[in-house]
Amino acid sequence: MEQTKPQRRTNIFDYWSINKRMKLTEIIDRLPIHSRTKVENLANELFYEIFSYLDLYDVYKAFYNLNARFQNLLINSTLPLNVNLSTMSRKAFQSYHRHMIMSNKHRIASMSISNPFIVDLVFSPVRTVSHYNRLEMLVFNQIKSKYLINILHYLSYLPDLKSLTIIPADELSNRNEVLVKILSLPGLKYCKMSLKERSGINPLTIPSTITSPLEHLVIDHDMNFRQLKSLLSYVPQLRHLTCYSVVSSYSSSSETFTDLLCNLTHVSLQMTDILFNSFEPMIRDLFHHLQVLRISANRDSEYLNADRWERLITSFIPQLRVFDMQYTDFGRFDNDPNQYNYDSILNKFGTPFWYQRKWFFGYRLEQGTYYNHVTFYSRRSYRKKQYILYKPAIYKMHRNYQIRNIVAVDHLIVCNEEAVTNCQRHFPNVTQLTLAENFRTNSVCLRTLFKRIVPLNQITALVIKCDNLYVDELVNLLHAMPSIHTLTYEDRSLKDMEDKSTGQSDLFQLVRSTNTIRNVTITEGFVLKNTKLIISLCPQIQHLTICQYGRNTLTSIQFILSKIKSDLPRLCSFRANHTPKTVVASIKTMLESEG
Repeated sequence: MEQTKPQRRTNIFDYWSINKRMKLTEIIDRLPIHSRTKVENLANELFYEIFSYLDLYDVYKAFYNLNARFQNLLINSTLPLNVNLSTMSRKAFQSYHRHMIMSNKHRIASMSISNPFIVDLVFSPVRTVSHYNRLEMLVFNQIKSKYLINILHYLSYLPDLKSLTIIPADELSNRNEVLVKILSLPGLKYCKMSLKERSGINPLTIPSTITSPLEHLVIDHDMNFRQLKSLLSYVPQLRHLTCYSVVSSYSSSSETFTDLLCNLTHVSLQMTDILFNSFEPMIRDLFHHLQVLRISANRDSEYLNADRWERLITSFIPQLRVFDMQYTDFGRFDNDPNQYNYDSILNKFGTPFWYQRKWFFGYRLEQGTYYNHVTFYSRRSYRKKQYILYKPAIYKMHRNYQIRNIVAVDHLIVCNEEAVTNCQRHFPNVTQLTLAENFRTNSVCLRTLFKRIVPLNQITALVIKCDNLYVDELVNLLHAMPSIHTLTYEDRSLKDMEDKSTGQSDLFQLVRSTNTIRNVTITEGFVLKNTKLIISLCPQIQHLTICQYGRNTLTSIQFILSKIKSDLPRLCSFRANHTPKTVVASIKTMLESEG
């Protein structure tokens, strides 16, 4: 029998709303006709103002076919357009492209593309790229690298292009060729690139005549110090530099940098196996005007030499305002944390030089049977919005630092159940929760476990990486998270689900009918039976991504495609990463045969 009590509040609200609407209608009816204003009578400028707050495709869907006036508003305006072609079916795009994009290329100021088939349609033939002469920002995300060279060539004809993001879906055969094209763009100020190379890390070979106007550069692929040195010589106007993976070049000689970057004020480097002796020349030669320095390093304990840092900062980086450092290492200390005296190191980072600048430090030491894992970090780095909750370990902070409740954290990563049990902190603003690879659950209900440290009702994204979570636990957790819209899990995390499957339980059906999960990503393999359950549990899915490595790839994708009409009526994008070319060809043939 249906429960009616939970509906009562809604019914009262609906009654109040209907009552208010009726009264408002009566008031309007009593007004003289000449004093009434209809929506259609609003000025064009007001509609343009409203449209500026909406996605262009949503505006197109809502207004283009409404009447001739709105169609003219969209087509005949001279206002710039911001186009997002990231989540759209082919059928929807074809209509949108025909009516809005083809006739308005000269108005488009920004464009974001992350759908492979759309690149073919938007830039076909490729010379039409030069027709987008008002384009200022362009984002290519997950497109095939074979398109890049030709497109980049024609981008040089766009004088107003200032921002470019390139993240190919596959590895490049020749990264240098792409870099030359990017650095040759005449007006480019911002560039983010993730150019993974098929043949590994090769030397940069860029003509010495090239000088780029880039001011903000973000590199999200492996790059060694020698390559970085070479690349920086082509960007003399650079102000912000971010490198997410600087690796060792394993050269016996240290690199020297020419002081050409007089405008460089912000640097963020994530370094792997880079000795401090190799990093120091970069500080001496390039960082004279630096205001913000964020680094992560490992393995070389010289990064923990406070006196050396003090001398370098005083002599070469006098304008430094922000200093964020994280150093990690494994050491064979035989369970003796005092063998390497981190308390002494911490005290040296607590002298007046550091205290006056409000730069505070701490360390976390996790003791293992054979190795200890240490993380030495600046507390400013923990003002970031991500926080990792580890298992019990030795924590030490310098006495000058007053620990505060972490209210800025919005993403909590939990390493194990014991870390939650022993946690004495509360994270009031967390909206994303991740259960890490080593997370283990015993008999404790996850809902009970987490509600003490995070407000579950405001969680919007859940990431599951652990490998022993049963479906009933997942369902219970989702039941406590009514605001969740994004679910990511590694397929192994539900590998034993058949033993405790609760697919027909009342709670399962309740969560199925009430959850609003729109985005689902399945990583680290793919098992069809698990995905069947997720599809059944989340009928509101709009964007589904899977990573398929094993057998039966074609069968799995065919199953998902067969469920779109019946079980996934709202699905508007489906991505299958790492899919073999033979499977892609078979799927393409199947879709074409179905019309």
